[in-house]
Amino acid sequence: MIKIVPVYGGRKLRQFINFPVKLYKNSKQFTPYIFEDEISNLTPSKNPASAWCDFKLFLAYRDRKIVGRICGIISHYANKKYDQKRVRFNRIDMIDDIEVTKALIKAVEEWGYSRGMNEIVGPLGYSDQDKEGLLVEGFEYSNMFATFYHFPYYKKHLEELGFVSDAVWVEHRIIIPKEIDERFERVSEMVKRKYNVKVRRLKSKRQIQPYVRKALALTNRAYDHLYGYVPMSEKLMDMLARQYVPLINLKYLILVVDEKDELLAFGLSIPSPVFALKKIKGKLFPFGFIRFLRALKKSKQLDLLLVAVEPELQNSGLANVIMYESMKSAIADGIEYAETGPQLEYNKPVQRLWKHLNYFNHKRRICYVKPITEVEGEE
Repeated sequence: MIKIVPVYGGRKLRQFINFPVKLYKNSKQFTPYIFEDEISNLTPSKNPASAWCDFKLFLAYRDRKIVGRICGIISHYANKKYDQKRVRFNRIDMIDDIEVTKALIKAVEEWGYSRGMNEIVGPLGYSDQDKEGLLVEGFEYSNMFATFYHFPYYKKHLEELGFVSDAVWVEHRIIIPKEIDERFERVSEMVKRKYNVKVRRLKSKRQIQPYVRKALALTNRAYDHLYGYVPMSEKLMDMLARQYVPLINLKYLILVVDEKDELLAFGLSIPSPVFALKKIKGKLFPFGFIRFLRALKKSKQLDLLLVAVEPELQNSGLANVIMYESMKSAIADGIEYAETGPQLEYNKPVQRLWKHLNYFNHKRRICYVKPITEVEGEE
């Protein structure tokens, strides 16, 4: 018999975070998350998204052993923006037993239904900066720092339970050349002259802070039209900055500004921390931080996390300037390949950024949805 138990913090929250680490202990592709970040992400009092989201965590037990987990999220902002009544699910992990998956989904459905929701959708998070999408192709590759890894049976379980595709993301691997194509430099210089912009390179992480909110506010404007996007509040921006700034290598933070130093576009990439995270099993403290930083310096993979351009300039070529600058740094550092992260399948303008490079589509993710049929409701 499967027993579903709500999680409110403390020991059960730690078990919730650690469950996938145990589930995937024999998987070479799985990368653990940073444990300390997950504590903040999943504790409402520590996550500013709780201002517009309700959270509910569940663990599934069989014979007193944890066999699954799931996070339910009701984003009131997203439901109002898109005129929907959806409960999101996220951080779903379970053994290969559809009855466990069914029980987890049912727990979120009942919780959502009791609050007036009529659809269940996911994996989606509290904002677009949270991990999202179920891996359905590319199981032989490791997940990025900003994505989940899933076993192939997850897809089978959800589809057997009646879920259908609501959105598709694709990911690409770009092979870094030994020398940069002169077309990149030529286009970059032409764009900078045409729009009278320059690339701002920071020399110290202390210089990042004045740009954090500007960059993430720009992200809100640039991404607002994309599937399920929920704008970041200033408090959420600050939390994300605390999580990501320690990982930033200034060579890969590209700021494009005008003559008044107003930010028009930016790109953020990081030498991939996934292999470093494997070494420390996702736990930076008390002893993992030094090993993490040491392993991070040896990374030959670049994670392309974010590119944002002011909406009225998105066809201007500023994104090509960012790509050119990132490529220069990657070649200089001996980076072998870059991972693009998920882009919506229909977002062709972004995917055209690397059309002159050697690349291939190696992963695909789906966000699933289904109606909630009448349920008993939360006890």
